[in-house]
Amino acid sequence: MSDTKKYYWLKLKSDFFNLREVKKLRKIAGGDTFTIIYLKMRLLSIKNGGVITFERTEAHLDEQLAIELDEELENVRLTLAYLHSNALLEPISDDDFLLNKVPELIGSETDV
Repeated sequence: MSDTKKYYWLKLKSDFFNLREVKKLRKIAGGDTFTIIYLKMRLLSIKNGGVITFERTEAHLDEQLAIELDEELENVRLTLAYLHSNALLEPISDDDFLLNKVPELIGSETDV
């Protein structure tokens, strides 16, 4: 049995805060909080290729994410609404949602 660990990373491009969709998000009242939630969602999706999976541990995805991300439910709801309306989060099945900018920004390696 192998004890090889796998390490993941998410590239944060130097112009992240200059992207149109991030600038727009930050200008909304509470936008800095929503931006942090978006970044946390990106990190959460790393091991799954940019996909957020609704595991049905709660009644709705936003409730599950609020617990997983340790954020207020209303802030998560507003962030999800923004991501959907700006084509940053796309449903790919009933339970899977793709953060479509993430797959090109992730990588992994082992400790060997």
